Amino acid sequence: MSEIKQVLKVLSRAIIRETTAFNHYYKGSEDATLPPGVRGLLSRLAEEERKHRRLLVDEYRAVEKGWDESHSDPEKGSLSYTVPGKLPYVPIETSGDLEITAVSLPARLVGGDNILSTTIRDRSGGDIGTFLLLYDAMGHSLDTTELNAIAARLLGEYIDPSFSSDMRMELLSPKKVVRYLNAGISEAFEGQGVFLTLLSALFDAKNKMLSYTLAGHEPPFLVHDRGRVGSLLNTQLIVGIDPEFQYRENKVPFEKGDILCIFSDGIIEAVDPDGDIFGRERVAAILEKHWKSPAKTIVKEMLGDLDRFCSGRPLNDEVSIMIIRSKGD
Repeated sequence: MSEIKQVLKVLSRAIIRETTAFNHYYKGSEDATLPPGVRGLLSRLAEEERKHRRLLVDEYRAVEKGWDESHSDPEKGSLSYTVPGKLPYVPIETSGDLEITAVSLPARLVGGDNILSTTIRDRSGGDIGTFLLLYDAMGHSLDTTELNAIAARLLGEYIDPSFSSDMRMELLSPKKVVRYLNAGISEAFEGQGVFLTLLSALFDAKNKMLSYTLAGHEPPFLVHDRGRVGSLLNTQLIVGIDPEFQYRENKVPFEKGDILCIFSDGIIEAVDPDGDIFGRERVAAILEKHWKSPAKTIVKEMLGDLDRFCSGRPLNDEVSIMIIRSKGD
């Protein structure tokens, strides 16, 4: 059995488990012999299982359509997909002062791109910051899934919500997160030539400040001053080469109306039938034209333009885009 078929088999089993759980909770929520509070809880649990099942079904379809077993290594296949008509938005945890929309194609759980977010709140529940990270495992197809999973596990261990808000703001310093991930990836894949590029960012709601560490990743765009588009530079070593590398952190103001556009290289390296690449200039042009629009509209415009540019030609690399807009106070 090929690796793709094994992945689909695992996903199908997960869908069955989520369906069984949904049926159990939903049936309980309809049981008139139970107290109203219990029925209400069971109904909420059923809806959670419904969402999880939908995520897994979407993932199954994305893998089934996006990985082509007829090319490259028949065991692993190769990416070959087009921009879907209905975009699969990534669930994002964010503070109330930010508007964030993210998409990762063709799949969220399988492949080399990953988007992560977490909100930091004070004791009274007020938002004080949002941490975001987008990374891209170097390579293509299913080979990158293992690296993606290990990176996600390391980050899950590090980003512990049990700490106090002040401690979390300190621990989620972008350079500290990247240093931790770099050490873990270097240890796990020593000498195997396995690397990540990433952007690690922390939005300080009180001081209207963006701190970031860029590790070999495509420089994101920052839009401010009435639509003026610039790049966040200061990129450093990719993750996984030198476990002792001391990553630095940079800060820029991020005030009401400002937009940060983070993306993986899959979009700018896409090619049209003539072999021309989409390029950074097209991404910047879309931001200049639509900077007043909601984040979701900007993402739709960007992927719509990419689809027209490719003229039906399939994409052969993951494409991830995240638009972050400051809503101010």
